[in-house]
Amino acid sequence: MRESEPHRKKRCGSRCSPHLTQRKTDAMRHPKGFTRFELAVVVALVALLATVLFSKFQQLTVRAEILQVQGVVGTLRSALSVEVIRSLYLGKQLAANKHDGANAFYVIRDLLETYPENYLGVIETSDNRGAWYDDKNSHELVYVIKNDNAVSGVAGNPKKVRWRIEPIYADKDQSTVETLHATSPLVLVIKPSTPYQWEFE
Repeated sequence: MRESEPHRKKRCGSRCSPHLTQRKTDAMRHPKGFTRFELAVVVALVALLATVLFSKFQQLTVRAEILQVQGVVGTLRSALSVEVIRSLYLGKQLAANKHDGANAFYVIRDLLETYPENYLGVIETSDNRGAWYDDKNSHELVYVIKNDNAVSGVAGNPKKVRWRIEPIYADKDQSTVETLHATSPLVLVIKPSTPYQWEFE
């Protein structure tokens, strides 16, 4: 005996709905997942994010190097100030300790008790990036740049920033300085041998 339509709908409930059956059929024909376009968009977004993060990481690395170099130079300048005061108290000639003086300082070796971890000593040259050394011949302090884009105004590969100990005299007139105070500087300072400019400061 054929079941009447009202009784069949009552027994089946929403399971027999033709709309529900159509949705199930569509779901089977079109399974969930990324389309090629969606996948391409995701890949593009991931690549963009990776590029931005890498750029930020590189900037942080450069900034960290600049701060490290500035910290070492600042410590050396403080140490030189102490040495100048001591020499003046003892009546020593400061001119002998400038970079081309008779008793020129090797900046790190003679001013610091504890050397930077990446200090190579008194040597002629080095291309070891991120390293410090005292130039054996010129008595200059040298830092080998780790990230070349951290500094401008410096040539070479790798780039090297150099400082030296120079005298400062009481007179501003250079001709007067040379004639009257050539052997009696007022103070010694650490100055760049060649002007340079830090980037990302």
